[in-house]
Amino acid sequence: MPTEYAWFLPTGQYGDGHRINAEVAERPPTVEYLSEVARAAERAGFVNLLTPTGTHCLDAWMMGAAIAARTERIKFCIAFRPGLMSPVMAVQQANTFDIVTDGRLTVNVVTGSTQVDQKRYGDHLDHDARYARTGEFLEIMAALWREEGPVTFKGGYYDIENAKIFASPVTKPHPAVYLGGSSEAGRRAGAKHADVHMMWTVELDRVVEDVAEMRRLAAEYEREDALRFGLRMHVVCRETKAEARRAAEALIEGSDIDHIQVWSEMRNKTESEGQRRMNELGGRDSLWITDTLWMGVNTVRAGAGATLVGTPDMIAAALRDYTEAGASTFILSGWPHVEEAEIFGKEVMPLLKDTEPVTL
Repeated sequence: MPTEYAWFLPTGQYGDGHRINAEVAERPPTVEYLSEVARAAERAGFVNLLTPTGTHCLDAWMMGAAIAARTERIKFCIAFRPGLMSPVMAVQQANTFDIVTDGRLTVNVVTGSTQVDQKRYGDHLDHDARYARTGEFLEIMAALWREEGPVTFKGGYYDIENAKIFASPVTKPHPAVYLGGSSEAGRRAGAKHADVHMMWTVELDRVVEDVAEMRRLAAEYEREDALRFGLRMHVVCRETKAEARRAAEALIEGSDIDHIQVWSEMRNKTESEGQRRMNELGGRDSLWITDTLWMGVNTVRAGAGATLVGTPDMIAAALRDYTEAGASTFILSGWPHVEEAEIFGKEVMPLLKDTEPVTL
């Protein structure tokens, strides 16, 4: 199966640099700098860019559109939260973005990570209710993308009458939907609606179990052949294992999760099963889960906490193991994002030809 390698746009208030979650951003998230990141990722062979969402980030739709105009081929995985906009408006924005960029859109539907950040937006639903709402949201989006006529939908969260979007997306049948979730509610939503079910990276055997469970759930909706699986992680690649470990540990020196309040709240006041899994791995006696998998990032920020650390051969071997476990999409990041993308493109990507990397 072809494998998609994607990169990340650091649009958050913490910016980018040689330290994670620095109190003052070394490289602020300007359009100019983020365009450098995007072009570096494009040159390195990455085919997609995750553009995050949250009160700590710049708006993903606007930043994606601005940076798309400064790149040539790379796609944008625009993250957004269903509860904060109409599903009809979401399709209108998605179709417009896809038209403007000539088919360079995928979407990351983020149900929510913690009630703390959701309430900042005025969204007070609990975890399972948010996933129920996401299910309705994606049903409406899918109906609009099928273009079978005006869409009328009445559910527990949405009441839509005779909706129809003027413009169709360039990408057929529609931009791919990436959806994450490790809870039962999150997995069921992914099994029923996602094109790519995203997970934060854990040990290999747990990924094998997760993929098997998701395939079982997808079969209930007759979608076992339609669903792909993705992992979100960071990378630190250097010529020697010792250099890579020193570089990884330097990323968190002098950092504190409390530098960014939303990170502290997301990690420590979470309803997310995925975040709990990150916290459990990061709370073990050693941050080195394997010779390559390191959890130091979890100590200074929330969200994806796992990092592959090592030589090009070590990182390529670990990614190859995850592909054999069932993953076919990898959304990667590394600090600073320009330099780490360049290293990955030069040193690791050539070693992954047997995984059939998607190209643009």
